[in-house]
Amino acid sequence: MTQSDNNRKNILNTLLIVMIGQVGCLTLVVILASVFLGLWLDDMFGTKPVLTLILLFAGIPLSVILMLFVSRRTLARLKDENKLNEKDNI
Repeated sequence: MTQSDNNRKNILNTLLIVMIGQVGCLTLVVILASVFLGLWLDDMFGTKPVLTLILLFAGIPLSVILMLFVSRRTLARLKDENKLNEKDNI
């Protein structure tokens, strides 16, 4: 295995770790925002668990959509960089 192949593997691994970190942080932000906004709205309207649960369950599909968006964007960027590297090596 050449030095170039090792560098490509390291870049790929780093990019995948960054993508997983972004997805995890986005999921955490969506869940926390849903809970805190729901608790605040429940306190304002006096409907203690109802709005919190509604926002929490609405946050699940939003989190999945954001995960797909970030994953596709990162993989598209990786694919573009890989094509540029292949053109440079030819």
